[in-house]
Amino acid sequence: MKVAVVEDDLSVGNLIKKALSKEGYSVKLFSTAEALNDAIFSYGERFDLIILDVMLPGTDGIKACSFLREKGVEIPIMILTALSEEEDKVAGLDSGADDYVTKPFSIREFLARVRALTRRSRRSAKRELSLTTKGVIVNGKEIKLTTKEREVLKVLISKKGQVVSKDEIFNKVWKGEGSKRVVDVYIKYLRDKLGERIQTVWGIGYRLD
Repeated sequence: MKVAVVEDDLSVGNLIKKALSKEGYSVKLFSTAEALNDAIFSYGERFDLIILDVMLPGTDGIKACSFLREKGVEIPIMILTALSEEEDKVAGLDSGADDYVTKPFSIREFLARVRALTRRSRRSAKRELSLTTKGVIVNGKEIKLTTKEREVLKVLISKKGQVVSKDEIFNKVWKGEGSKRVVDVYIKYLRDKLGERIQTVWGIGYRLD
């Protein structure tokens, strides 16, 4: 299991890495959210858990978490921070985080929470889709997509589990130019690459499950 730890305090980052490594996890440290995003979206790296500190240089952990969720990343995310007020916890969880741990923390409890989240990661791995600059990561493997295929999939991911009308896809991707039948063609292309993740809701549109 591979864990990404985003922590700008090197001493804390190394402490977490040491504890996780003893438990058998492969750990990669990042000092900024931007570096993590590059690893995931530019280089196609896959992680089973992301641990985000809130107080980071550049993009903070809360915004970073929201960004990952908006991009369709379903990997479990743990927020790790010294901010312990109720409103801080609510903000972290509302951003899409699966857990919120405050510093200082017990290593035993921290590791127990990590185990719980990585179990969840194993169960959901087969359902994960993460967009990259050139395609999409499915089950840890990158599938190349054309520009239009990626744009169509991006629209569906942004409303995962919801029905998206053909009109909405057509207007967002093709700006209303040409024939709407092009949407059906590109949905077929995506199904050929992704399987039956995209469902047709007859008379309405499509849904990404």
